[in-house]
Amino acid sequence: MRRPDFRLISRAGFGDGINHYAHSMAWFEDNLYIGISRATMHANKINIPKPDLSPWPVDCPDDIRDVERRTEIWRYNPRINQWRRVYRAPMVQGRDGNPWPRYISFRGMAVFQGKGDPKPCLYVSSWSPLLCDPPDILRSEDGLNFAPAARPPFDASVRSFRTLQPFNDRIHTTPTSSGAINLQRMLERRSQDSVGGNSTIYATDDIASGQWTATCEEGFGDPANLTVFEMANFNGHLYAGTVNPNGMQLWRTVDDRPPPYRWKKVLDCGAWRGPANEVGVGLCVFKGALYVSTGVLNGGYHRKLRIGPYAAELMRVWPDDSWELLVGQSRLTPDGLRYPLSGYSAGFDNLFGGYIWRMCEHDGWLYAGTFSWAMTLPYLPRHFWPEDVATLIQRWGIDKLCYDYGGCELWRSPDGVRWSPVTRDGFGNPYNWGIRTMASTAQGFFVGTANPFGPTIAQKRDGRWRYVPNPRGGLEIYRAPGTA
Repeated sequence: MRRPDFRLISRAGFGDGINHYAHSMAWFEDNLYIGISRATMHANKINIPKPDLSPWPVDCPDDIRDVERRTEIWRYNPRINQWRRVYRAPMVQGRDGNPWPRYISFRGMAVFQGKGDPKPCLYVSSWSPLLCDPPDILRSEDGLNFAPAARPPFDASVRSFRTLQPFNDRIHTTPTSSGAINLQRMLERRSQDSVGGNSTIYATDDIASGQWTATCEEGFGDPANLTVFEMANFNGHLYAGTVNPNGMQLWRTVDDRPPPYRWKKVLDCGAWRGPANEVGVGLCVFKGALYVSTGVLNGGYHRKLRIGPYAAELMRVWPDDSWELLVGQSRLTPDGLRYPLSGYSAGFDNLFGGYIWRMCEHDGWLYAGTFSWAMTLPYLPRHFWPEDVATLIQRWGIDKLCYDYGGCELWRSPDGVRWSPVTRDGFGNPYNWGIRTMASTAQGFFVGTANPFGPTIAQKRDGRWRYVPNPRGGLEIYRAPGTA
């Protein structure tokens, strides 16, 4: 069958190259909604530990407050091919007395009707700067007017919610990205970006009430589980994938009783690959099975623990909890020998494929999008690399590696075993380093990218590094017309 014809419907971050990530996506009342993460590469420069990049890939001011970081929600009407910004975060006074954006990212979206909702509503989970109040979950009945719902009663260290997952007439979320209050605890627990000090799933049947109940004990009783990274509803159970430096775990509910639920561990120790599968990145239901993708934090290399670089794997879990390796590294496990049924090694044979970031079913096909860190090669220090790796890099050449491997990949399969590429170069844009969101709708299949290489980029010219405008920086949105 001929692969779908993906067409670019928005480029360069909706005209603003600091709109870096299409971080969340939802179909609501016949329109597509995109939640933005702004200035991702700018913010990474102040992370602890700071990535070893020199020069910094994009031009950044010394003070992060000099960057316009107020995040946005955009709506697309496919019938008239029209984009509209429907929300922009306000500026507020922070705890230091200075102005700060109220939200810097919208990481999750879900359509849900709680007990107090007259109809299904669009809910959007936010990420707040450290010196602002804790984050909110925004609510909209019409997709045009957004207001905070009652704030969940989490402590002030919580900075964001990773995802919103409906299950059994409740919606579930996990607080993450804890701030200074839990910083020491995070370091003691060998934490890293995108994790926090509370690895508990909370649920409510009425977001407006602000009443949330813990559905599990923290970390499912394992202190090495730093957070719950992703959730999915499959075969009448809620599934959850964790971040664990010893290897991700996959858990599922045992019954449908009111929370707290009873839980069962399905996968352990990164499906017996250990730290190389640190994170359960993506979960997707397809043709009677749950597909589980993995990765290592920060796109394949955990800076603090020096795990990696490793490429990502893809597993398939059946309702009886048996599992198969589809893409990855052959190994002997307590469940027997596992080898990649697809024939592809980790990362779909790509060392730079640090995540299989998102998956989605559309029109009878399973789509899997990756993250590639190849375009950071020009800025990475190489003096501490193993000699054989450094020699190979020198022989191949940085420019050729960027040309051959720059840009994320999108693959599709009719059965989870036979895979074919839709794109292997970020839809022709090497700065699209990740497929971050996907949505299957009656108006076609939509794909949103992560592209933090804007609005400027460091390039070496005449032996000197200079920052030049990058018209290909900023997130992009693609659409394949057709019926789901």
